[in-house]
Amino acid sequence: MNTKELKSKKLYKEYSLEIPYEEIDIEVEKKINQILPTVNIPGFRKGKAPLNIVKKKYEDNVLNEVIQKVIDTNTKKLIDEKKFSLFRSPKVELSHYEKNKPITINLKFDLKPEIKLKDFKDLKINKYEIKLGKKAEEEQFKNFIASQKNFKKIENSRQVKNTDKVIVNFESSQEDLPEYLKSQKNFPIDLGFDDGILPGLNKKLIERKVKAGEKIELKINLSKILKDDKFKITPFNFEIISIEEKIKFEITKEFLDKNGFKTEKDLKEFLVNNMKTQYEQGIKQIEKKELMDILDKNHKFELPDGVLEDDFNQIWNRLEQAKKEGSLDEDDKLLKDDELKKRYKKISERRVKLGLLMQHIASEQKIVVSEEEINKGIIEYTRQYPGQEKQIMEYFEKNPSSLDTIRAPLIEQKVIDSIISKSKTNVIKLNEDEYKKLELKTFDIKDTKK
Repeated sequence: MNTKELKSKKLYKEYSLEIPYEEIDIEVEKKINQILPTVNIPGFRKGKAPLNIVKKKYEDNVLNEVIQKVIDTNTKKLIDEKKFSLFRSPKVELSHYEKNKPITINLKFDLKPEIKLKDFKDLKINKYEIKLGKKAEEEQFKNFIASQKNFKKIENSRQVKNTDKVIVNFESSQEDLPEYLKSQKNFPIDLGFDDGILPGLNKKLIERKVKAGEKIELKINLSKILKDDKFKITPFNFEIISIEEKIKFEITKEFLDKNGFKTEKDLKEFLVNNMKTQYEQGIKQIEKKELMDILDKNHKFELPDGVLEDDFNQIWNRLEQAKKEGSLDEDDKLLKDDELKKRYKKISERRVKLGLLMQHIASEQKIVVSEEEINKGIIEYTRQYPGQEKQIMEYFEKNPSSLDTIRAPLIEQKVIDSIISKSKTNVIKLNEDEYKKLELKTFDIKDTKK
């Protein structure tokens, strides 16, 4: 094995290995000898055909497996020789292969950074508690009432208003449309907002001043939701079945029964508890962000270049896709590519650094999640997708590696809880206005993307 160092940084190494073809040939013969007793070759008794004849017939069948074994063996030799402490499995690329000639592979290694943890007893962490007064609770109830919409079908013939709801039948003859867009019966459209299925339809109906009973043709731009420019001008035929006008919402027994409440008081209590839960979840995110800022500031260590490159490339690919779809963040649209790259490289460095740090803490403190905790996590995850629970469970069973999407946040939360339990905490009580100011300050987009 001839070894050539291509790149060398503290936590990133790249090598080229030239492996004599004899190594592959030896392993091929070993493999052929293993299968020889089971091989049937015309003109020979089972298992009695000469090695060279069997090799000629079956060499190509075992070659990929043999090459992989030789590469793995030589890669391990290099790792042991250099005494590398790997952060992750090396990236291996077969750069040159020609039968009966030396093969060449390129190897990229990301090494473990040396991380010295600060004593968590010295950390000062804020813990927040929110106090919601009667005014906030009453405001929540008023906002709920204001958000509810009741409609009543109008009997007279009049043009639509932007506060109406319209019931339509529609169909399109354009080919390649998804089934749900080809036709719909009794399809409701709240003219107060833009419907996601048929973008801009609400505005077009208002502009055309439609009335119940009318039949019209409209062209809808579906290129963004279907991600195909051929749907920029998609013709649809609409029949206006009925128009419903907005009426004042009132809490009725029917409404309470339908939503599982016995009394109006039960509804108010539910809304207050829901509001408190939302604030508590928000506080958790604020506390986590502040803790991550402290950990970032208090720990300095080298980052593996390969990991940084992979993470940034993932981010950049998403940004490129967002550009194509026109969904780039408004403040990102103001930047040129080199400025955008500078911004997101900084974000990537923080992500990688904190990810490595959390992994290191979990390893040092032997923090793991049990099978029971993972199962609970899966159940919580499936609850986000009502009606798809069975498919999601089957997916996790068939793809065990996908359980990392459940395991990782569970370990992260355990690490956070462990740090907080060892740190000095400062309890700060907030009212609603103070919470909102803190939230804005903590998650200031401009500040996090500097």
